[in-house]
Amino acid sequence: MIRKDYILRLVDEFGKFLAKIAGLRLEGDYDDALKLIDDIYEGMLNAEPKVLKSIDTDKLIDFLQQEKKFNNQYLKMIAELLFEEGHIYVENGDPISARNVLEKSKVLIEYLMANDTTFSFDWYDKLTAIENALAV
Repeated sequence: MIRKDYILRLVDEFGKFLAKIAGLRLEGDYDDALKLIDDIYEGMLNAEPKVLKSIDTDKLIDFLQQEKKFNNQYLKMIAELLFEEGHIYVENGDPISARNVLEKSKVLIEYLMANDTTFSFDWYDKLTAIENALAV
């Protein structure tokens, strides 16, 4: 029960961070939004952002599950962060960085759609947005 309460608090706090990231993105404050994303990777998820972003997409899920011991809830949070980060890069005119993180987000979302017990229409919308961003 303690673990479940911890995860619920973590998800709630994560939602607040996503809202803050979205606000910074809407204001065009990309540097602060990217810094907040990196802070979340390091502080909340205990994941080194540079390592996460440098892993090949075909090794990402194994790395997160085997080496980091992350469950699907953590994979969801990372997919969301990578998605937001990718769109910040798109809006800020950095297509190479955008492609890197959006491809990783896509891999995680597709994995979660196939392997998670929770169904979300939001994942379909995110996949469409990623495919549109990568098509440019």
